[in-house]
Amino acid sequence: MKKIIFVCTGNTCRSPMAMFLFNKIAKERNLDYIADSAGLATYGDPINPNSAKALAKIGINNTDYTSKGLTYYMVDEADLIVAMESVHKNALLNAGVDANKILVLAGGISDPYGGDEEVYFSCLEKISGGIEEMLKGDAFND
Repeated sequence: MKKIIFVCTGNTCRSPMAMFLFNKIAKERNLDYIADSAGLATYGDPINPNSAKALAKIGINNTDYTSKGLTYYMVDEADLIVAMESVHKNALLNAGVDANKILVLAGGISDPYGGDEEVYFSCLEKISGGIEEMLKGDAFND
C-alpha cells in the first residue's frame, strides 16, 4: 500500500480535511493508497470544529483527530507528500526532502483558519477538486 501525507501548518484544518477526504475516495475506488496528515508547527490540538462540520456535510463524521508534527520517519515512509501551499513545499525542500516526492495541491489551498463554516466548506471543495486532479496524475496511473 502506498502512503501519502498531506502537510499544512497547524494540522487542524486543511491537511486533516484532505486526509479524511482522500481516504474516503481511496476506499470507494479501491485505490491501494492510504493518507495521513501532519503539520509543520503543531501543538496537539483537535481538528478545527469548522473542519469537522465541513466534512460532516459530505458524510465524513469520524473526525476524532489530534494534530501531529511531521517527522523524518513519516517523510521517509511516504510515497508522496502533498503540501497545502508552496511555503510548505519550500520548508520541506529546505529540510532536504526530495523534490520529486512533493507536490502542492491545486496550486495552493489558502488557510481557512478564523473563517466561518462556509469558508471551511469552500476550502474543502477546493481540496476535493485538487484531489481529483491529483488522482488523474501519473503517480496514480502506474
